[in-house]
Amino acid sequence: MRILLSAFYLSPFRGSEAGVGWRIAEGLSKKYDVTILCGDFTPGGITAGDLKKFRDQKLPTPNLEIHEIRADKIAQILHKLHALPGMWFFYYLAYERWQRQALKLAQELHCRAPFDLAHHVNIIGFRQPGYLWKLGIPWFWGPIAGASMIPWGFFSMMSRAEQFRWGSRNLINSWQMRHSPRCIQAAKHARRIWGVTPEDCHMVSNLWKVPVESMLETGTTPVGQVAPRTYHDGEILKLAWSGLFQGRKALPLLLEALALVAQKNWELHILGQGPEEKKWRAIAGNLGISDHLRWHGLLERNAALVKMNECHLLVHSSVKEGTPHVVMEALTLGLPVMCHDSCGMGTAVDAGSGIKVPLRNPMTSIAGFRHGLQGIFLNPSLIAKLSAGAIARASQLSWDTIIEKLSDAYEEELAQKALLFNL
Repeated sequence: MRILLSAFYLSPFRGSEAGVGWRIAEGLSKKYDVTILCGDFTPGGITAGDLKKFRDQKLPTPNLEIHEIRADKIAQILHKLHALPGMWFFYYLAYERWQRQALKLAQELHCRAPFDLAHHVNIIGFRQPGYLWKLGIPWFWGPIAGASMIPWGFFSMMSRAEQFRWGSRNLINSWQMRHSPRCIQAAKHARRIWGVTPEDCHMVSNLWKVPVESMLETGTTPVGQVAPRTYHDGEILKLAWSGLFQGRKALPLLLEALALVAQKNWELHILGQGPEEKKWRAIAGNLGISDHLRWHGLLERNAALVKMNECHLLVHSSVKEGTPHVVMEALTLGLPVMCHDSCGMGTAVDAGSGIKVPLRNPMTSIAGFRHGLQGIFLNPSLIAKLSAGAIARASQLSWDTIIEKLSDAYEEELAQKALLFNL
């Protein structure tokens, strides 16, 4: 089977969407003949540099053909404009132009040696589905995300720049979800669509009137035997928090909750850095909990995992995410997660692997985090139970499971096509 993938972000050395694109392409290439289209807006060519580094290592990828499409000058100009204050939406204009370049190359490649199907892997945001569905072959889309919006009550926690960024996104999202002709047209052509969150699935099924299935855009990589962690009454409860110090990451919600917890034998290990650090340190001081906080700064990935592994619970307070890699890595470590029941983390974490808090307004979140933490102090054995659940959940969400699910969808589509042909 010859498969064409579109994954603008692609790298064997990076995380986030670039890592997602690579893991899916590499996983599928173990079974199929995979051609992948990737891109770059940067003049220096970050993607090209990573791919050259990979090729220099001469690692075997016999069934994977990569075409890097450098964005043209107009797309690069549009991309530069998106960095200006309030101009974030220019990013999608640049990406849409790149997708037209990708379609042109895809058509040329398809004429030389026809593909059996095409799949738009990333960018996962629903706004730009690309144009590979115009090839006239079975086309798959997703997993897609982006329908989740930040409740307006949380905007008071953000800087003015963030308020504009996410406020304008909320408004544009509300329109695009219902009225974007390109999204709806692409969805109608898709043989299969996967949505990351319940909000994404609702958009596809209820607004676009197209069937949709649930799937996270990223997976776990379970390694070896992981023993469930334990926590005992009287022991210091070690909590981990990791992320950029931005308003949407909402660390103050957790700080407020911790200040209200009756027990004081806890430590919060904070991993990351960013523009809100001074403000957040001041909030902790005003709440009288600074002595309980350990600020570790931005750690290299392995060092961060070691620090997380020393804790009993990861608390992820963010109000806007895809599926955070830190949550997936926590589950892989058998580290239970407390988070909002929204975005990708709300789907990744189930009742057996963590504690989820409704995303409604700051007061509800503070009360939810406080209640969850208080429950652990009152029932220390809950950590062991949730840790065992996290290990099981990581197995369910593995990359192998994702690749198998995609493969099953491809095989089913081509089997139906063969049946119709024979009839």
